[in-house]
Amino acid sequence: MNNQRLGYQRLAEALIDRGLVEAQAVQDALSMASHGGLPFPEALVTANLVSDWELSQVVCQLYNLPFLTVEVADPDPDAQRGLDVDFLVENALVPLTRNGQVLTICMPAIVPAEILGCIAAESDLLILAVVGTVLSNRRWLEHNVQPAPALPGGDLDLQGDGDGWGNLFDEADAAVLQELEIEEPTGDEDETIL
Repeated sequence: MNNQRLGYQRLAEALIDRGLVEAQAVQDALSMASHGGLPFPEALVTANLVSDWELSQVVCQLYNLPFLTVEVADPDPDAQRGLDVDFLVENALVPLTRNGQVLTICMPAIVPAEILGCIAAESDLLILAVVGTVLSNRRWLEHNVQPAPALPGGDLDLQGDGDGWGNLFDEADAAVLQELEIEEPTGDEDETIL
């Protein structure tokens, strides 16, 4: 399969041609996706413009791709080894299996070829894409993949002018000392002599 042909524009045209989604709604969803909003398939499903299953069916027919949901496939946890977990979550991609240098990945209906190309370039793996559904991929990722935690303090200032690494360590020390703080006797307690 040639992943180079995967893209939102061809799918958008097919949805309009088949009378599944109004042209203006498709354009709005495409615009939202291009400006950093929800990815195109997710925007369509979330707004109830097309059902999750119907969207996946159109993608399968349009691109001649196999359909396989994560519920049926039972993804192998080792398949995501060495991949950027945050990137997978952001794009709702679920690695299913890895066989040598071949990674089978379940798309949330569809992702652009560039997204799959990024994974291939970073991992040096051959990517085989299958069509899943938006909601099942998101649900699986929420229950099985934890994105990398953000560092405390947000962006760290390495200049040392108050908001950087030095402050991070000072705040950590203060927190530990506060937890270990021993109450000073006030002198009002009865002293018992044994």
